[in-house]
Amino acid sequence: MNCRMSRKILVIGAGLGGLAAAIRLARLGHAVEVWEKNEGPGGKVKELRVGEFRWDTGPSLLTMPHVLRELFAACGERMEDHLELVRLESACRYFWSDGTVVDENAAFWAQPEVAAFLEYARGIYELSGEAYLNHPPGDFWRAFTPRNWSKLRHLGKVATTRTLAAEVERRIFDPHLRQIFLRFATYNGSSPYITPATFNIIPYVEAEFGAWYVRGGMARIAEALHALALRQGVTFRFNTTATGWDGAEATTQDGFRGKAHFLVCNADVLSAAADPSPGGRRLPLLANIFGAKDRENILRPPLSTSGFILFLGVRGRDPRLGHHNIFFSDRYREEFAEIHARKINPTEPTIYISISSRTDPDHAPDGHDNYFVLVNAPARDPKQPWTEAEGIGYRDVVLKRLDKFGFADLASRIVAERIFTPSDFAARDLAHHGALYGWASHSIRTSLFRPPLRAPDARNIFFVGGTTHPGGGIPLVLLSGKMVAELIQRETA
Repeated sequence: MNCRMSRKILVIGAGLGGLAAAIRLARLGHAVEVWEKNEGPGGKVKELRVGEFRWDTGPSLLTMPHVLRELFAACGERMEDHLELVRLESACRYFWSDGTVVDENAAFWAQPEVAAFLEYARGIYELSGEAYLNHPPGDFWRAFTPRNWSKLRHLGKVATTRTLAAEVERRIFDPHLRQIFLRFATYNGSSPYITPATFNIIPYVEAEFGAWYVRGGMARIAEALHALALRQGVTFRFNTTATGWDGAEATTQDGFRGKAHFLVCNADVLSAAADPSPGGRRLPLLANIFGAKDRENILRPPLSTSGFILFLGVRGRDPRLGHHNIFFSDRYREEFAEIHARKINPTEPTIYISISSRTDPDHAPDGHDNYFVLVNAPARDPKQPWTEAEGIGYRDVVLKRLDKFGFADLASRIVAERIFTPSDFAARDLAHHGALYGWASHSIRTSLFRPPLRAPDARNIFFVGGTTHPGGGIPLVLLSGKMVAELIQRETA
C-alpha cells in the first residue's frame, strides 16, 4: 500500500481485466468497488454444467503464466497456493484430411525448419515485447532505454509491410507446418493473409512460455482472482447493471448510486461507442463520452472473428484425440475470405476441439468426454441475429466435416449438447456484433494502436479487457488491468 492519495474507484465489470485492475488499485490503497451485471465474476471465463459434464465457455488455454503469477506476487502471495497449473506436453494435435497428424510438442519445436522460424520470431519478441506488453502506446518509448538499443537490430522484422502469411511462406516450405503457423493469426481473431507479420511473435510466445491448463478448469482463474480481490478489500455488487455516469457518480438499474473519482470500464469498447438503436447493445452508462469523430474512428475498422460453439457430452473416449485438437480445412485461404470478406459462415470450416476431461477426468462421467467444439465465424450485426434453425443447421455442417476425419459415428454418441452462437456472445458479454476481440488486427493501426485505455476527452474514465490495449487472451487482458492501475496511480500521485 503505497499511494499518496487514496481515491474511490468504481470498476464496471468483473472480467479478468476488471479484476486485475481492482486488485492492483486496492493494493495501492484505493477504495475499490466492482459492479457486475452477471451473478458472478469472470466475464467470458465461465463454466457450463449439464449433468455430470463441465465445459469452460471461454478461453481454454493459458500462455505466459508469469503474468498471472506476478499479479499474486504484487499482493505478497504465491499463485501456486491458489491455482494448480498443468503444462501440456502437446499444446495441440493437428489433423489433415490426408491422414497427417502432428503434435505441437518439444519434438515439433525442435524441427530445423520450425527452430529457424522461432529464432526469427524471437527477434520480434525481443524488440517489441517489452514495449507493447508493458506500456500503453503513448509510453512505448519508455521501453527503449540505452540497455535495449542493441535490440534495434530486429527492427526490420517489425517494420515490414509483409503479412503474416507472406512471411510464413518465405520461411516454411512444408505445407502442413505452414498451415500450423498460419493458424496463430486466429489467436486474435484475424486472417493470416491480412494481419501484419509482426504477429509471428505468437508461436514464439507459445513455444517459450508453454501451453498451460488450470486444474479444475479455466474458470478457477476468475474464482481465485475474485478471492484475491476480496482479500485486498475490494467490494462487489453482482446482478448490478450500471445505467448512468455523470463524471462523478454512477447509477444502477435499481436506482442505487455510487460516487467515484475514477471509473474503470471492463466492457467492450466498441459497444460503448456504438450508436443507440432499437434492440441494440449500447452501454447507456457511457452514452456521452464518445464524440462523433471518436465514435467513427473506433467503429470503422473491420471486426475480429466471433465463434460458433458446440458443447458436446460424448459417449466413449476416442484415443486419437488429445486435450487440444485442430482439424484443418482443405481450403484455408477461402475459409478466411468467407469470414472476413464475404461475412458468411465457412462452408468448410477448420474445427477446434478442446477436451478438458483428458486432463481433468471429473469433467465428464466415466467412459465419456466433454467436447468444446469451436469454429471461427464472422461477427454479425445484431439486426440479423442467429436463429435456432441456423444454429442447428450449422451444427450439422460441423459434424459432417468431422466425418471426413473418421468421426462418422460422433453424432450417434452425443448424449448432451448445447449450442452457442455469435448472437449469444453479443447478448451475454455485450460484445459488439459478437466479435471476440473487437478489431481484427489487419493493419498496423489496429494491431499496435487499439482503442485507448483512457477514454477520449475524459481523464477519469479508463478501459480494460480484450478490446483495448494490448489485446485479447488471458495474459494480455490481465496486463491491461496493470497498465490502467499504473495510469490512475500517476493521476493520484
